[in-house]
Amino acid sequence: MRDFIIGALGGAALIMFGVEVMSGALERLAGEGLRHVLKALTGTVAKAFVAGTVLTALIQSSTAITVLTVGFVDAGLLPVASAVGIIYGANLGTTATAQLMAFEITDYALLLVVVGYVVRSVAGRRAVGEVGLAVLGLGIAFLGLKVLHGGVAFIRDSELTRQLFVQLAHHPAGAVLAGMAATMLVHSGSATIGLTMVLARAGLIDLTAAIALMLGDNIGTCITAQIASIGRSAAARRTAWAHTLFNVITVFMAVVILPVLVSTVKASAPEIGRQIANAHTLFNLLGALLFLPLTGRFVKLLIWLVPK
Repeated sequence: MRDFIIGALGGAALIMFGVEVMSGALERLAGEGLRHVLKALTGTVAKAFVAGTVLTALIQSSTAITVLTVGFVDAGLLPVASAVGIIYGANLGTTATAQLMAFEITDYALLLVVVGYVVRSVAGRRAVGEVGLAVLGLGIAFLGLKVLHGGVAFIRDSELTRQLFVQLAHHPAGAVLAGMAATMLVHSGSATIGLTMVLARAGLIDLTAAIALMLGDNIGTCITAQIASIGRSAAARRTAWAHTLFNVITVFMAVVILPVLVSTVKASAPEIGRQIANAHTLFNLLGALLFLPLTGRFVKLLIWLVPK
């Protein structure tokens, strides 16, 4: 039991650290261009959505984009409507991390670590060095997945934990709450998604429970923006609440149509890890497409909810 707990915590820590290293390197590669692009988004909500999607996919960190957006709104550099568009895009762009983790290359994790470290050591802090650091971070994240997978045998042998996962499969609402709590606790959606993929590939949870955990993960990520908005202006707090309300509403709607979502992603790929990643992408894409035409009304609701 002790080894399992240490392995689970260590694996999650490696995923979080690896993603943090990778996104930090990619963010430095983007440089000031990232801030200039966000500052320029005073046009349409659609442009803000596209920019949020692309930038988040490039730097692999919705947290960085969301916190940056809250800061720009607080400084008066972005209107709330554009910030809301960026948040739609950040939610979609962050699914690129799940798509990366769906590749079954954990056996090459140490090779990625070695290659990334060598490139970083040779190139130093130049652009090539940052690419090496990003590869190193990706390797560490995959190593964390491998460590998590090592604990699967214990779960299979434990009647208590096996029954817990069976209950999650029969109660999607409980799985949503579990995913939300796990993500809020570790402040890493990537770790929750990675653990979900490991459990699903081991046959410990079915696709329905895995998607429900993923939906809870989407709500759990909102805690970062809420913390970033503490003590800020009303506009900044509206941006944080935009993130929270958008995720809560879309998750509620996804739970209502969960059987349809499950059957759709089942047909999208033969392997359950890829199905989970596809569900993550499809859910966030549909949510953004649903909210984009309603952004004006959504902003009015935010102004009413968070007055000056």
